[in-house]
Amino acid sequence: MSFLFLWLLSLGFVKAQPSSKPKLIVTSLQDGVYVHTTYGVYQKTAIPSNGLIIKTTEGIVLVDTGWDTKDDTDNTRQLLRWIADNLHQPVLFCIVTHAHEDRVGGISELRKAGIQVISTSLTAQKSVQLGYEAPDGILPADTTFTIGQVPVRCYFPGEGHTSDNIVVWLPNQQILHGGCFVKSVAAFGMGNTADANLTEWAHSIRKVMELFGQAKLVIPGHEEWSDTQALEHTLQLLAKFAAPKH
Repeated sequence: MSFLFLWLLSLGFVKAQPSSKPKLIVTSLQDGVYVHTTYGVYQKTAIPSNGLIIKTTEGIVLVDTGWDTKDDTDNTRQLLRWIADNLHQPVLFCIVTHAHEDRVGGISELRKAGIQVISTSLTAQKSVQLGYEAPDGILPADTTFTIGQVPVRCYFPGEGHTSDNIVVWLPNQQILHGGCFVKSVAAFGMGNTADANLTEWAHSIRKVMELFGQAKLVIPGHEEWSDTQALEHTLQLLAKFAAPKH
């Protein structure tokens, strides 16, 4: 880099290029289950967003798309490329856990690849309201299906982060994907609460704790994952930030 360039940069005549957000990270958990982590920007900061890749004998099940926008679906493209290069199986379908762009932003990219995207009917409706393609709203509030000998349970615990948030439970592996409904133990605040029901969220968390309190791993929508401490931590944050002010 020349002295002239540095001098012009210091005077503001040359604009520094913003650093790009981190690329896709895939982390193996156990028994053919992986966390896919992509990055989006929230309040001018690159934030990691977690979903699942579930490998079965019949093919791949995704939980949540990459964190994409209407104009940029590169995260989901990277995700599909990683699966093709490393797992060598077709993606059968993707479950989206609520209608925010970090969950549904890559729907169009999945559809281009011929991959079905499924959700509850409410998530399908809300996706369209936000300007995204509608997933197939075929999931009941509580349903379990088996793909390639891997049972998957999708459960709506009640309102919390959004009115449509569901969790995904893998009983064989005892892994719970909490999505943005569950806060990471590394979180110091509630994050985006624009569509949250702060009154019902704690009650909904307790229902999840009753049903899936034996989970070995709980994957939050953002940041690092842990065991069921994440559920308790979410309750603690709600008590701090959602308590009525007097």
